[in-house]
Amino acid sequence: MSKATVKKLHWRSKVQESFVPLGGASGELGVAIGGGADYGEFPFVTAAPGGGATVGDIILEIGGTPVLGLTLGDVRGVLNSCPHPIRIKTVLPGSTLCKDLRLYLSKCFTPGSMDSQLQQVIRENLYLRAVPCK
Repeated sequence: MSKATVKKLHWRSKVQESFVPLGGASGELGVAIGGGADYGEFPFVTAAPGGGATVGDIILEIGGTPVLGLTLGDVRGVLNSCPHPIRIKTVLPGSTLCKDLRLYLSKCFTPGSMDSQLQQVIRENLYLRAVPCK
């Protein structure tokens, strides 16, 4: 008797695209975020009172701008500078793409694969805030 192997779907096939609404008459955004490279994490949704996103999801893009590897302040800056309604791409964290930025960057992927390309985008975003020292 042989066990049937179940191939896991790549995290990229689980990406969700949604729009962040403005909340109430005050015009506040209908999503709150946490994490960021300054905390060693991917940016993620901490609250979504307006709907459009799921709490705990990793934020991949905001308004077409990749935000993985950016600091929390930079992610908020991208979020606040986008025209409304704001389009975001998120994914549920899993075994390969979890909230820990350092763990993902430490993994080895096949050159040219989606994960390898994502690692490169993350590194480029991290280098935006790198301070060279001698």
